Amino acid sequence: MIFLFLSAGVFQIGRAEAKMVSVGLSIEKASIKVSSSSSITATDARGKRHPIGTSAVFRSSGKGSASVGSRTFTLPVTLSSGHPLSFNGRRYRGTFRILRGKSGITLVNVLDLEDYLRGVLKMEVNPAWHMEAVKAQAVVSRTYALRSIQQNNGKNGYDLGDSVLSQVYRGMNAEDKRADEAIRATKGVVVKYSGSVAFTPFHSDSGGATADVSTVWGGTIPYLRGVKEPFPPSSPNSTWEARLSRAQVEKALRQSGADVGSLRALRIGDVDPFGRSNTLTAVGTKGTKHVKSHSFRMAAGSTVIKSTSFSLASPSAGTSPVPLPVPVPRTEKQKQLPAKEVPTSNTPMSASEERQLTALTEQGIFNSEELMDMLMNPEKRKGYLIRALRTTRPVQPSPGPLPAFPSTGGSFVFRGKGWGHGVGLSQWGAKKMAEKGWDYKKIIQHYYPGTTVGSM
Repeated sequence: MIFLFLSAGVFQIGRAEAKMVSVGLSIEKASIKVSSSSSITATDARGKRHPIGTSAVFRSSGKGSASVGSRTFTLPVTLSSGHPLSFNGRRYRGTFRILRGKSGITLVNVLDLEDYLRGVLKMEVNPAWHMEAVKAQAVVSRTYALRSIQQNNGKNGYDLGDSVLSQVYRGMNAEDKRADEAIRATKGVVVKYSGSVAFTPFHSDSGGATADVSTVWGGTIPYLRGVKEPFPPSSPNSTWEARLSRAQVEKALRQSGADVGSLRALRIGDVDPFGRSNTLTAVGTKGTKHVKSHSFRMAAGSTVIKSTSFSLASPSAGTSPVPLPVPVPRTEKQKQLPAKEVPTSNTPMSASEERQLTALTEQGIFNSEELMDMLMNPEKRKGYLIRALRTTRPVQPSPGPLPAFPSTGGSFVFRGKGWGHGVGLSQWGAKKMAEKGWDYKKIIQHYYPGTTVGSM
């Protein structure tokens, strides 16, 4: 999955430019039941209106049609009522649309974008949090929806789904007074990049630093690079541990395209400047293969391996991860050496050098300016490593053997931080920033660096 964009700003949509959004509620089903507290009107593909009572079951009845009792309607059919329409125990604003699919019928909710957000926000953020964090989520969710409208262009008959694969949407059942307040306070505000609506993914907790989009979904997006959190987040998933058996790891490797047969060893490969795992290296009876840590996480289960910010322990209960070099911190004078003195190098760093740089970063050897300089100028990463090694007394790293599985029993232990894919806004990080006095505009600027927030 690759996303390509240009450069960002933020603008407002006026009332005259109000947007409608379509949300798929039930996809490719044999039948769909809808209801309302007042009579429902069905408008068929020819524009003819039919009263169908306060409750109706639409059944797929052949190519391009659906039936209600003895009546057959040519699809698409639009449903409207004087009161909210209901489906699956939930009430919805706007209208319903029933479409034909390849193997059944699909139910779509069509409504105003701002009303759509009222059914999203409570599902994506706790409305009781600081209002600036809730506002930030409102802007990010609005932008995500608007970009989906533009990108999907009604593909398959709707713009967004109602699950975590898009944004969780539960209609009127999810509406909340504080969430509504945040939506009204940011009405029409969206993030843009060089005249185009930006791609604004978000997640629960970054674990201390967000991920670069290239390591998760591929592609290069300037405003979706990894950034360090200014304050330590304190979410329920600040730390977590998962134990996977050899069979579970082998299955996840196969599903993520790295079938190595019977697994003999596993270790973290490439890491980003903040220590987040980008790749895993697996060794088995079919050879050695490398796999994206994100792909492995999704195959193993995103609620099991909660993020890619993890360390990997030896596959035996009670063992610890293979130790990385532990450097002695520099003096304050050494820490303040100007960035312009750092040499550049276009030679790729070796795996050993990557481990050294990661260990130094985790020990706080680099200040925030140096970390940002490495992000903006990757060719300086080796120079920073060399300079740090010259001004510290690190324990010399030794790659050592890959941790091997015992012949029977044991498990791999993943110890991690945070929850989610790690790209874009971290909700728990935004909460902490808001509590520290940041407004929603500053929060957005942090997670989508290079953007500006303001009205037209």
